[in-house]
Amino acid sequence: MINATLEAVFLFATALMIAYLIRHYIFTLAVLRRNKRDRNPVAADANYEPTVSILLPARDEEKVIERLLQRMTELTYPHYKLQVIAIDDASSDTTRNIADEFPKRHSFIEVLH
Repeated sequence: MINATLEAVFLFATALMIAYLIRHYIFTLAVLRRNKRDRNPVAADANYEPTVSILLPARDEEKVIERLLQRMTELTYPHYKLQVIAIDDASSDTTRNIADEFPKRHSFIEVLH
């Protein structure tokens, strides 16, 4: 009698787990199918280029600021979609003077003091 009861409980638990597993497979397939239909056309557009702002905080960085700003001018990202902001945080060296030269030559670079 106990064996028959245990066997019935085991079969019921097995059937319940199989039903639960099938339910999850159905939900997963439904979500995957919906995601294929509802793709964002902007995200799928390979030519989409968002506007990008790059902040460069600097304090007493006279050894690297010129090279860093020069590299920013060499980026292949369209400059009309790019904004580089060098932030001079009260430098006591020539960081300010070096950074101030770049906005004169490149309109997408700004310097804040």
